[in-house]
Parts: sequence; structure tokens; C-alpha cells
Amino acid sequence: MGRGLDTTVNCHSLARSIKEAGYDFVCRYYNRNNPGKNLTREEAEALSGAGLHVVAVWENGYPTSPDYFSYEAGKKDGRDAHRCARSVGQPAGTPIYFTVDYDASRADLSGAVNRYMRGVLDAFREEEAAGVRYDVGIYGSGLTCGSMLDAFGGSPGIRYAWLAESRGWSGYGKFEQWNIKQMAGATVAGIPVDTNIANGDGGGFKVEGA
Repeated sequence: MGRGLDTTVNCHSLARSIKEAGYDFVCRYYNRNNPGKNLTREEAEALSGAGLHVVAVWENGYPTSPDYFSYEAGKKDGRDAHRCARSVGQPAGTPIYFTVDYDASRADLSGAVNRYMRGVLDAFREEEAAGVRYDVGIYGSGLTCGSMLDAFGGSPGIRYAWLAESRGWSGYGKFEQWNIKQMAGATVAGIPVDTNIANGDGGGFKVEGA
């Protein structure tokens, strides 16, 4: 994986155009409140069949302030993300990124966000009873990514980090352990996207049967 994009738009019919535009991976969403932006099995197959990797990210509602985050919210989001991934056929051992979509303070990260991610990890351990183990990733500022890797790094734990585009957010220039780095907005294959680059595989996957 090298160049990628993330979008809320279903890319089923755009897969080959995205590949021909020079991209290697597409980041797509799981969520509960707006099912229309969710990655589907058919879309994942189309992307995989076009030679693109898929990256999964959970962003439900508005994770844009500490009010969103709690242990209970993490348990619910973790459970539902795990079930979305299984329904799509996401392969075991690949990550789902969870978004902290604001410039979280150190107090938020040691408090509400920490409790939320503990809930996610606990939910993943419980859902592994279904026979599939997924990894966990974090999306956010450099400070957010670094703090969560410090708190929960390892296996099982948070193993992937996706650095948000916002250069003004805390720790942007200092965080170097990113797996994916968000770059800038663009239009690709006629749809609005954010562009990204990956370091290594970035947690991308292809589904069987594509």
C-alpha cells in the first residue's frame, strides 16, 4: 500500500477508476447512525477485485468532544464494529480504526478517551467468541495516537495509528509511528475524498471471493 483515500461514498462502481487514478487503498466506514455510509460486502469485493486494499474505520455519530467518549460507548461501538466487520467478510487479524475526531487534550486522553478504548478492547475480546479476532487502530491527532499506543500498545491492544490531516492539532509534527497519514482533500473518480499515504500495509485487506 502506498497512496490511498478515505470517503463516505460507496465506491462499488468506482473501484476501477480509483485504481486507474493511481491509488492503492480505500478507507471506508462502519457506523450505526448512518448505515448508508457503511462499507458493504459487495463494495469490498469490487474494491478487492480491482486490486485495491480496503481499510476499515469506525466513526459513529460525532466523536468530536469528550462527551462522546465513555467506557460504555466503547463497549457498544466495539461490539457493533466487530459485527460489521464480520458481515463484510473482513479477514481476521486486520484492524478497525476508531476515530477521535478533535484535538483531544491530555486530560481527555487520560480520562474519557482512555475509558472508551478500554471498552472497545473489552468488546473485541468478548466478540472473539464468534471465532474472529480483529486488531484495533486509532485515528486522531499525533498526541491522541501516541497516547493511545503508549496506554494500550501491544497485542492484544492498539497496534495501528492513523494520523489526522489537521496540522494544528497537538503532536502533528512529532508523531512518527503512523501506519496511515491523512494528507489533503481532493476529487477522485468524481467524488470528494481525503488523500492518504501508508507506511507498510496500513492494515489494508482484501476479501475472499473477489
